[in-house]
Amino acid sequence: MDKLEKAKRLKDMLSQIAGMRGLESIAPAGVKAEQSGAFESLGVERQRPDTVQSGLEKLADNRHQDITPDEMFGLEAIVLRQNRPVVFVRGNSYDDVDEPWSRLNGPEVKTRLSASFPLIGRVELPNSPILPYAGTGFVVGKGLVATNRHVAQIFSRGLGLTIQYRGGDAAIDFKRQEDTPQDDRSAYFAVRGVEMIHPYWDMALLRVDGLPTDKMLRLSVRSPEERVNRNIVAVGYPARDDRSDLALQDKIFGGVYYVKRLQPGVVRVRAQVQSFENRVNAITHDASTLGGNSGSAIIDVDSGEVVALHFAGEYLKANYAVPMFELARDPRVAPKLNFDGTVAATSDFDPAWRSINAEAAGAPAPATPPPPQPSVPLQSPKAPTADDGETTWIVPLRVTVSVGTPSRSSPTVRSVGTAVSPTAPAAGEAEEGVVVNQDYSDRPGYDPNFLDSLKVPLPAISSAMEQDTATVQPNARKNGDPFELAYYHYSVYMNKRRRTAWFSAANIDGDRRQPIGKREGDRWYLDTRIDRSEQLGQEAYEHGIDRGHLTRRDDTAWGDDVKSATAANNDTFHFTNCALQASPFNRGKDRWQGLEQFLLEQHAKKDRRRMTVITGPLFSPNDPVYKNDRMKYSVRCPLQYWKVCVLIRRDDTPAATGFVLGQEDIQSLPGFEEAFDVAAAQIRIADLEKRTGLDFGRLREFDHFAEGGAPGTLEAPTATGGSRPIKVIRSGEDIVI
Repeated sequence: MDKLEKAKRLKDMLSQIAGMRGLESIAPAGVKAEQSGAFESLGVERQRPDTVQSGLEKLADNRHQDITPDEMFGLEAIVLRQNRPVVFVRGNSYDDVDEPWSRLNGPEVKTRLSASFPLIGRVELPNSPILPYAGTGFVVGKGLVATNRHVAQIFSRGLGLTIQYRGGDAAIDFKRQEDTPQDDRSAYFAVRGVEMIHPYWDMALLRVDGLPTDKMLRLSVRSPEERVNRNIVAVGYPARDDRSDLALQDKIFGGVYYVKRLQPGVVRVRAQVQSFENRVNAITHDASTLGGNSGSAIIDVDSGEVVALHFAGEYLKANYAVPMFELARDPRVAPKLNFDGTVAATSDFDPAWRSINAEAAGAPAPATPPPPQPSVPLQSPKAPTADDGETTWIVPLRVTVSVGTPSRSSPTVRSVGTAVSPTAPAAGEAEEGVVVNQDYSDRPGYDPNFLDSLKVPLPAISSAMEQDTATVQPNARKNGDPFELAYYHYSVYMNKRRRTAWFSAANIDGDRRQPIGKREGDRWYLDTRIDRSEQLGQEAYEHGIDRGHLTRRDDTAWGDDVKSATAANNDTFHFTNCALQASPFNRGKDRWQGLEQFLLEQHAKKDRRRMTVITGPLFSPNDPVYKNDRMKYSVRCPLQYWKVCVLIRRDDTPAATGFVLGQEDIQSLPGFEEAFDVAAAQIRIADLEKRTGLDFGRLREFDHFAEGGAPGTLEAPTATGGSRPIKVIRSGEDIVI
């Protein structure tokens, strides 16, 4: 967010905290030089009172544009570090809290709140090599743990009462505290099934084996309106969140994340917010939550009852949670949970239930093992570095509020040509329908003159990148290029060190697509023109790890006849054109891939529906290391991807658009706090060049998003402390062409 928006939010938040007393009541002296209790080790330096005072005066006078960086930092410190602090949960208690929250330190209050801690845990993903934990959950009924829908959909599929889940894919650990040994599994329980995923609220119920039948949290049935201005605490597992000031955040959290925390705040008035396909009237609160707090229990300080289930938030504005009161009004939910009383049932949620044909309460959940459903974005904290320089998998998750359920159906490819011994199918894998002729002499590759009036060469790589680029055998090169692997309608440059492409560039002709029929299966091929050690193989892929296409098979499925279109479609099934992708991520790309079709159909010339698409991973030295039992090597797995689309618009002018897929560029956006989302953000091509090291030539001239001023554009923080403009793409109409 920009400076003016942050200043406005700070003023609103400080005004809420001050109440009728006014901003002048927030004394700069309250920003302490020394902290006690949990904050002693944070190294928080003194904020100069005159700096804070001058910032407050500017806010009061609406001189937001005059606030200096030091004043902004001091004001944020008042809001977050002092008035909305966080403390460790240790054992069955928590560290003392400073003023103005010292009343939480009394023995009666501590006893009341601490009683909930053994029933609040971290949702684990034991079978995922890259997504080890999903969020927070808490015990709400006999053998039942509540969490968010977007958390449950990381390891299950379905809505309502008929949910697909494979046993062993999830667990809950009720410790994972700052003082808990890493190997302590004394409070670790397997998830046996998913009892329910609510079709209206961002709520799910997990069936957990071995839970005590007499211990569960008390759930409030009082309305949210009765809770306004009451003190609450959020208890959950926050992760480092790039959407807020990282320096301030690290001071508040002491650089320690992923462990159980207590975060005090106040209930605010209800607010409408988009949650999946529904516009819900959520309870709001202002505790200092971060990504990873998905599924946190929001507990009333005075009663010890759970009042809400946290699911999302906007920095310095509000956090959103599912009211327990509303769940108590749903007759499909209420009998299952430990509500402290009853309320009249409502039919408000009936349309959502009818929409999934799940009216029959108690319908059994099948045990069929499906692949995990796409999740939405969450924060991607840096993975810790081991002594040997490799990085382990610790990727907290954010789950989407708008991706939906992707279809697994796709056009089938018929066999064509003769095959030359590709990689053998994995054990137990059926013979598949894709056949590729590995005589590559007839492959024309990517055409830079495809758009007629605009030449779009392949991106240029730097001399340093050339050292890590796979070299094509001399007798197989096209156009004298030592690095280009040419296929039908697309070409690839391989990063041999990462065994994954720098980029894959394709030409799309929407007027020459052919009805190639239904695909009978997948089979992937090694490319014989480069060394085996410079590309991934079938051994790298297993349950939870997909072979994610870079250039889409649908993009190349065109030609003069069905035979040539099928051959081009099949040609995308090379390991050089795929990347390691977590199943939820890969299967959540429907919206991202739909961008191309939208651009082609809605913005390309009607009599010449052509487009060039260049795509690839965003490599980072901090990408986590992956290796399974079948691999004799390890490889870092990219966590984000980019795409550039180039076309001639209907007014005969060129347009180039750049996108990033993943978490990093949407972490500062409203409503995406906890959901580790698969979403697309439009960015400037010039910024993409900085992040990839590639040179896209003249395409910067035709990037109309770079001209600025587009509605919905936000400023995303960069690692160097600056910002760059981005625009979240929720539908095709959001794209700046």
